[in-house]
Amino acid sequence: MPLPSLHPLRRLGLLLLASLSLACSIAAYSQTPPPAPAPDRAAPVRLTGSNGREVEFAGIWEARPEGLVVLTTAEDQPITVAWEKLDLERLKTTQPALEAARQRARFLRSPQPVNLGLFAGLLTPAQAGTELRHLLDTALVLKVPVRYRTTTTSTNTTTLIPPRPIIYNGLVLPPPPDAPTFVAQTNKTVSETRFSPDEFATTPRRTLEVLARTDGIAAQDRRDLFDLVKTNPDLLETVAGGLERILASLPPRHLLPKDPTVITFVLRVPEFASGLRALGSAITINYADQVLIRDLLRLVDGEALR
Repeated sequence: MPLPSLHPLRRLGLLLLASLSLACSIAAYSQTPPPAPAPDRAAPVRLTGSNGREVEFAGIWEARPEGLVVLTTAEDQPITVAWEKLDLERLKTTQPALEAARQRARFLRSPQPVNLGLFAGLLTPAQAGTELRHLLDTALVLKVPVRYRTTTTSTNTTTLIPPRPIIYNGLVLPPPPDAPTFVAQTNKTVSETRFSPDEFATTPRRTLEVLARTDGIAAQDRRDLFDLVKTNPDLLETVAGGLERILASLPPRHLLPKDPTVITFVLRVPEFASGLRALGSAITINYADQVLIRDLLRLVDGEALR
Protein backbone atom coordinates (compact mmCIF):
# COMPACT_ATOMS: atom_id res chain seq x y z
CA MET A 1 0.00 0.00 0.00
CA PRO A 2 1.64 3.34 -0.99
CA LEU A 3 2.29 5.89 1.74
CA PRO A 4 0.30 9.09 1.62
CA SER A 5 2.30 12.07 0.33
CA LEU A 6 2.97 15.05 2.61
CA HIS A 7 1.24 18.32 2.14
CA PRO A 8 3.40 20.81 0.21
CA LEU A 9 3.33 23.34 3.07
CA ARG A 10 4.32 20.71 5.63
CA ARG A 11 7.14 19.56 3.37
CA LEU A 12 8.40 23.14 3.09
CA GLY A 13 8.31 23.54 6.89
CA LEU A 14 10.39 20.41 7.44
CA LEU A 15 12.95 21.61 4.89
CA LEU A 16 13.28 25.01 6.61
CA LEU A 17 13.65 23.35 10.03
CA ALA A 18 16.48 21.09 8.78
CA SER A 19 18.27 24.03 7.17
CA LEU A 20 18.02 26.05 10.41
CA SER A 21 19.44 23.17 12.50
CA LEU A 22 22.38 22.75 10.09
CA ALA A 23 23.15 26.48 10.19
CA CYS A 24 23.13 26.51 14.01
CA SER A 25 25.52 23.52 14.13
CA ILE A 26 27.96 25.19 11.74
CA ALA A 27 27.88 28.44 13.73
CA ALA A 28 28.49 26.64 17.02
CA TYR A 29 31.42 24.72 15.54
CA SER A 30 32.96 27.89 14.09
CA GLN A 31 32.75 29.64 17.47
CA THR A 32 34.52 26.77 19.33
CA PRO A 33 38.28 27.43 19.26
CA PRO A 34 40.45 24.54 18.11
CA PRO A 35 42.56 22.82 20.81
CA ALA A 36 45.96 24.37 21.32
CA PRO A 37 48.82 22.25 19.99
CA ALA A 38 51.05 20.61 22.56
CA PRO A 39 54.32 22.44 23.04
CA ASP A 40 57.24 20.87 21.24
CA ARG A 41 60.08 20.45 23.73
CA ALA A 42 62.49 19.77 20.87
CA ALA A 43 61.73 23.12 19.22
CA PRO A 44 64.61 25.61 18.94
CA VAL A 45 65.19 27.95 21.87
CA ARG A 46 65.37 31.71 21.28
CA LEU A 47 67.49 33.88 23.57
CA THR A 48 68.20 37.60 23.45
CA GLY A 49 71.82 38.72 23.43
CA SER A 50 73.29 41.67 25.26
CA ASN A 51 73.17 43.64 22.00
CA GLY A 52 69.40 43.16 21.77
CA ARG A 53 69.51 40.67 18.90
CA GLU A 54 67.59 37.40 19.18
CA VAL A 55 69.58 34.21 18.56
CA GLU A 56 68.10 30.76 17.92
CA PHE A 57 69.77 27.65 19.38
CA ALA A 58 68.99 24.07 18.42
CA GLY A 59 69.52 22.91 22.00
CA ILE A 60 70.73 24.00 25.42
CA TRP A 61 72.59 21.36 27.38
CA GLU A 62 73.56 22.76 30.78
CA ALA A 63 74.35 25.91 32.72
CA ARG A 64 77.90 26.35 33.99
CA PRO A 65 79.40 29.04 36.21
CA GLU A 66 81.11 30.62 33.20
CA GLY A 67 78.23 30.37 30.73
CA LEU A 68 75.60 28.35 28.90
CA VAL A 69 76.48 25.22 26.90
CA VAL A 70 74.46 25.44 23.69
CA LEU A 71 74.16 23.74 20.33
CA THR A 72 73.75 26.05 17.35
CA THR A 73 72.67 23.32 14.92
CA ALA A 74 72.29 19.57 15.20
CA GLU A 75 75.53 19.02 13.24
CA ASP A 76 77.73 21.37 15.27
CA GLN A 77 79.71 20.75 18.42
CA PRO A 78 78.44 22.29 21.68
CA ILE A 79 79.91 25.66 22.60
CA THR A 80 79.82 27.76 25.76
CA VAL A 81 78.18 31.17 25.58
CA ALA A 82 79.35 33.50 28.35
CA TRP A 83 76.64 34.95 30.57
CA GLU A 84 77.83 38.45 29.72
CA LYS A 85 76.75 37.94 26.10
CA LEU A 86 73.11 37.36 27.10
CA ASP A 87 70.46 39.84 28.21
CA LEU A 88 70.16 38.63 31.79
CA GLU A 89 67.31 40.97 32.66
CA ARG A 90 65.22 39.63 29.80
CA LEU A 91 66.31 36.10 30.69
CA LYS A 92 64.63 36.43 34.10
CA THR A 93 61.23 37.07 32.50
CA THR A 94 61.34 34.94 29.34
CA GLN A 95 63.32 31.94 30.62
CA PRO A 96 62.98 31.71 34.43
CA ALA A 97 64.18 28.08 34.43
CA LEU A 98 67.42 29.13 32.72
CA GLU A 99 67.88 31.95 35.22
CA ALA A 100 67.39 29.52 38.12
CA ALA A 101 69.95 27.12 36.59
CA ARG A 102 72.41 30.03 36.19
CA GLN A 103 71.99 30.99 39.86
CA ARG A 104 72.53 27.38 41.00
CA ALA A 105 75.57 26.93 38.76
CA ARG A 106 77.26 30.08 40.07
CA PHE A 107 76.36 29.37 43.68
CA LEU A 108 77.35 25.69 43.68
CA ARG A 109 80.18 26.20 41.16
CA SER A 110 79.15 23.10 39.25
CA PRO A 111 77.26 22.42 35.99
CA GLN A 112 73.48 22.28 36.25
CA PRO A 113 71.39 20.37 33.66
CA VAL A 114 68.96 22.33 31.49
CA ASN A 115 68.01 19.94 28.64
CA LEU A 116 66.10 22.16 26.21
CA GLY A 117 65.58 21.82 22.47
CA LEU A 118 67.33 18.78 21.04
CA PHE A 119 68.44 17.82 24.55
CA ALA A 120 64.87 17.54 25.89
CA GLY A 121 64.43 14.30 27.82
CA LEU A 122 68.13 13.43 27.76
CA LEU A 123 70.20 12.70 30.84
CA THR A 124 73.56 14.06 31.85
CA PRO A 125 76.15 11.50 33.01
CA ALA A 126 75.49 12.53 36.62
CA GLN A 127 71.74 12.04 36.15
CA ALA A 128 72.35 8.69 34.49
CA GLY A 129 74.48 7.62 37.46
CA THR A 130 71.72 8.66 39.86
CA GLU A 131 69.18 6.63 37.87
CA LEU A 132 71.51 3.61 37.87
CA ARG A 133 72.12 3.71 41.61
CA HIS A 134 68.40 4.09 42.25
CA LEU A 135 67.79 1.08 40.00
CA LEU A 136 70.29 -1.07 41.92
CA ASP A 137 69.25 0.07 45.40
CA THR A 138 65.47 -0.30 45.03
CA ALA A 139 64.28 -3.25 47.12
CA LEU A 140 62.58 -6.16 45.36
CA VAL A 141 60.61 -9.06 46.82
CA LEU A 142 62.06 -12.38 45.62
CA LYS A 143 60.46 -15.79 45.77
CA VAL A 144 62.70 -18.37 47.41
CA PRO A 145 62.75 -21.98 46.20
CA VAL A 146 61.60 -23.98 49.23
CA ARG A 147 64.38 -26.18 50.61
CA TYR A 148 63.80 -28.64 53.44
CA ARG A 149 66.72 -29.52 55.67
CA THR A 150 66.62 -32.29 58.27
CA THR A 151 69.19 -32.31 61.07
CA THR A 152 69.69 -35.49 63.11
CA THR A 153 71.57 -35.41 66.41
CA SER A 154 72.62 -38.61 68.25
CA THR A 155 73.70 -38.62 71.90
CA ASN A 156 75.51 -41.60 73.51
CA THR A 157 75.67 -41.77 77.32
CA THR A 158 77.85 -44.35 79.12
CA THR A 159 77.39 -45.19 82.84
CA LEU A 160 79.61 -47.52 84.94
CA ILE A 161 77.65 -49.65 87.47
CA PRO A 162 79.87 -51.16 90.21
CA PRO A 163 79.13 -54.71 91.48
CA ARG A 164 76.46 -54.89 94.16
CA PRO A 165 76.94 -56.59 97.57
CA ILE A 166 75.60 -60.12 98.16
CA ILE A 167 72.79 -60.59 100.71
CA TYR A 168 72.56 -64.13 102.14
CA ASN A 169 70.18 -65.06 105.02
CA GLY A 170 70.17 -61.50 106.27
CA LEU A 171 73.90 -61.17 106.02
CA VAL A 172 75.37 -58.49 103.72
CA LEU A 173 78.54 -59.76 102.16
CA PRO A 174 80.77 -57.46 100.14
CA PRO A 175 81.28 -58.39 96.48
CA PRO A 176 84.34 -60.40 95.71
CA PRO A 177 87.32 -58.47 94.35
CA ASP A 178 87.08 -60.11 90.94
CA ALA A 179 83.39 -59.22 90.45
CA PRO A 180 82.81 -57.57 87.01
CA THR A 181 81.74 -53.91 86.61
CA PHE A 182 78.66 -53.35 84.46
CA VAL A 183 78.60 -50.70 81.71
CA ALA A 184 75.24 -49.10 80.78
CA GLN A 185 74.89 -47.12 77.49
CA THR A 186 71.99 -44.90 76.36
CA ASN A 187 71.53 -43.64 72.77
CA LYS A 188 69.22 -40.67 72.00
CA THR A 189 68.48 -39.47 68.46
CA VAL A 190 66.73 -36.12 67.74
CA SER A 191 65.62 -35.07 64.21
CA GLU A 192 64.63 -31.49 63.32
CA THR A 193 63.28 -30.34 59.94
CA ARG A 194 63.54 -26.69 58.85
CA PHE A 195 62.61 -24.97 55.59
CA SER A 196 63.51 -21.63 54.04
CA PRO A 197 60.97 -18.75 53.91
CA ASP A 198 58.73 -18.31 50.87
CA GLU A 199 59.99 -14.81 49.99
CA PHE A 200 62.22 -12.03 51.23
CA ALA A 201 63.21 -8.50 50.22
CA THR A 202 66.63 -7.55 48.90
CA THR A 203 68.19 -5.19 46.35
CA PRO A 204 69.69 -6.03 42.94
CA ARG A 205 72.99 -4.49 44.11
CA ARG A 206 73.24 -6.88 47.07
CA THR A 207 72.51 -9.89 44.87
CA LEU A 208 75.02 -8.85 42.20
CA GLU A 209 77.69 -8.16 44.82
CA VAL A 210 77.37 -11.70 46.20
CA LEU A 211 77.37 -13.20 42.70
CA ALA A 212 80.56 -11.29 41.85
CA ARG A 213 82.48 -12.52 44.92
CA THR A 214 85.18 -15.03 44.08
CA ASP A 215 86.16 -15.89 47.65
CA GLY A 216 84.60 -16.03 51.09
CA ILE A 217 81.47 -17.85 49.97
CA ALA A 218 80.81 -21.58 50.01
CA ALA A 219 80.01 -23.48 46.84
CA GLN A 220 76.62 -24.56 48.15
CA ASP A 221 75.73 -20.98 49.08
CA ARG A 222 76.71 -19.83 45.60
CA ARG A 223 74.57 -22.56 44.08
CA ASP A 224 71.59 -21.60 46.25
CA LEU A 225 71.99 -17.96 45.27
CA PHE A 226 72.19 -18.86 41.59
CA ASP A 227 69.02 -20.94 41.91
CA LEU A 228 67.39 -17.92 43.53
CA VAL A 229 68.31 -15.76 40.53
CA LYS A 230 66.97 -18.37 38.11
CA THR A 231 63.73 -18.57 40.08
CA ASN A 232 63.33 -14.79 39.81
CA PRO A 233 64.18 -13.85 36.19
CA ASP A 234 62.65 -10.41 36.70
CA LEU A 235 65.61 -9.51 38.91
CA LEU A 236 68.10 -9.71 36.05
CA GLU A 237 65.64 -8.34 33.48
CA THR A 238 64.97 -5.29 35.64
CA VAL A 239 68.66 -4.39 35.71
CA ALA A 240 69.25 -5.20 32.02
CA GLY A 241 66.20 -3.25 30.87
CA GLY A 242 67.10 -0.32 33.11
CA LEU A 243 70.60 -0.18 31.62
CA GLU A 244 69.22 -0.08 28.08
CA ARG A 245 66.64 2.57 29.01
CA ILE A 246 69.28 4.81 30.58
CA LEU A 247 71.60 4.34 27.58
CA ALA A 248 68.78 5.46 25.27
CA SER A 249 68.33 8.59 27.42
CA LEU A 250 71.96 9.71 27.07
CA PRO A 251 72.94 12.29 24.43
CA PRO A 252 74.91 11.30 21.30
CA ARG A 253 78.42 10.10 21.95
CA HIS A 254 80.12 13.17 20.47
CA LEU A 255 78.27 15.35 23.00
CA LEU A 256 79.37 13.34 26.03
CA PRO A 257 82.30 14.54 28.15
CA LYS A 258 85.67 13.08 27.21
CA ASP A 259 85.86 10.98 30.35
CA PRO A 260 87.11 7.35 30.21
CA THR A 261 84.50 6.16 32.72
CA VAL A 262 81.57 7.66 30.80
CA ILE A 263 82.80 6.41 27.42
CA THR A 264 83.51 2.91 28.80
CA PHE A 265 80.09 2.73 30.39
CA VAL A 266 78.33 3.75 27.16
CA LEU A 267 80.29 1.23 25.10
CA ARG A 268 79.76 -1.66 27.52
CA VAL A 269 76.07 -1.24 28.36
CA PRO A 270 74.96 -3.71 25.61
CA GLU A 271 77.54 -6.20 26.93
CA PHE A 272 76.26 -5.79 30.50
CA ALA A 273 72.62 -6.21 29.47
CA SER A 274 73.22 -9.33 27.36
CA GLY A 275 75.46 -10.86 30.04
CA LEU A 276 72.84 -10.42 32.76
CA ARG A 277 70.10 -11.90 30.58
CA ALA A 278 72.30 -14.88 29.74
CA LEU A 279 72.57 -15.78 33.43
CA GLY A 280 68.86 -16.58 33.48
CA SER A 281 69.40 -19.61 31.23
CA ALA A 282 72.95 -20.59 32.27
CA ILE A 283 73.75 -23.72 34.25
CA THR A 284 76.20 -22.03 36.59
CA ILE A 285 78.07 -18.77 36.96
CA ASN A 286 81.68 -18.65 35.80
CA TYR A 287 84.56 -16.28 36.43
CA ALA A 288 83.93 -14.22 33.29
CA ASP A 289 80.37 -13.50 34.47
CA GLN A 290 81.70 -12.44 37.86
CA VAL A 291 84.19 -10.04 36.27
CA LEU A 292 81.43 -8.57 34.11
CA ILE A 293 79.22 -7.91 37.16
CA ARG A 294 82.14 -6.45 39.10
CA ASP A 295 82.96 -4.04 36.25
CA LEU A 296 79.34 -2.90 36.10
CA LEU A 297 79.24 -2.11 39.82
CA ARG A 298 82.55 -0.24 39.66
CA LEU A 299 81.42 1.92 36.74
CA VAL A 300 78.10 2.76 38.39
CA ASP A 301 79.88 4.00 41.51
CA GLY A 302 82.55 5.91 39.57
CA GLU A 303 83.12 9.61 40.17
CA ALA A 304 82.24 10.53 36.57
CA LEU A 305 78.66 9.27 37.07
CA ARG A 306 78.11 11.25 40.26
